[in-house]
Amino acid sequence: MEFKHIEYFIETAKYKSISKAAEGLFISQQALSRCIQNLETELDCKLFERTVKGSVLTESGKTLYDKFFPIVEQYRHAEEEMFTALSGRSQILSFACVPSIFRVLDTDLLFEFEERYPNITLERKEMSGFDADNYVKDDSKHFALIAIPENRHGMRFKHLPVKTLPVMLCVHKDDPLAHQEVVNFGQLRDKNFIMFERRSHYHKTVEEYTKKHGFKPKEVFESSDINQIFNLVNKGKGVFISPPDESAKMLFKNIRMIPFDDDTLTYCIAFVFKDYDRLSPMAKKFMEFIKENTY
Repeated sequence: MEFKHIEYFIETAKYKSISKAAEGLFISQQALSRCIQNLETELDCKLFERTVKGSVLTESGKTLYDKFFPIVEQYRHAEEEMFTALSGRSQILSFACVPSIFRVLDTDLLFEFEERYPNITLERKEMSGFDADNYVKDDSKHFALIAIPENRHGMRFKHLPVKTLPVMLCVHKDDPLAHQEVVNFGQLRDKNFIMFERRSHYHKTVEEYTKKHGFKPKEVFESSDINQIFNLVNKGKGVFISPPDESAKMLFKNIRMIPFDDDTLTYCIAFVFKDYDRLSPMAKKFMEFIKENTY
């Protein structure tokens, strides 16, 4: 028996659900199901029964759980102690990050993490969404913090969601749409679109939304400078699609942010990676810290 498979079995028993356990383990349901099936074949017994209450341990499953749960917990405590010991050495933790993501997340979290682990220095590599994808693809130990539509996470990489936000329409206060409580994406058919840089996931997202409503966006300007984009909206030069941005509303007095009438239009900030098990304990600790302290 592989120890990783025992860990997976223990997590499945805790969650009483293949789907929830798979989500917590950052693997697919199919992979977890195969793991459990292989374990059952190896031990020549059934470990779970499917019931209305979820996946419940059989008697054989209870025996295996009682035997290995203390061992798995001991291993995790040892891993935590190892991390604490290693964090006493000076180390650099690098990760890719798309520009302006810390307009939404609290930048103080980066400082708080370094204060908690003073020998760890965070190295934030700012790059476009597609470049961040390639960064993760190049090395199983790499991870990135990106923002893309929620339904596209998991299409290329495993991910750890941090925060989900609605997509908003940013428009000048004198635009008729600024006086609506909600707006339909189809109402943007004749609007000038100010777009975020092309190597971001932004372009594909806007193109998907407009295609769904039967038109192509009329692009009048493109920039990687988010403040420049908001400044142009503030001058009435076009509209911009964005998550809520409190900084923009404070700095640019002519901007109004209107929600869409489709609550499926969301952005999810998430860590993405190829293989969670290949990430360093330090990387896992950092990702958990950001998730647990983001509200």
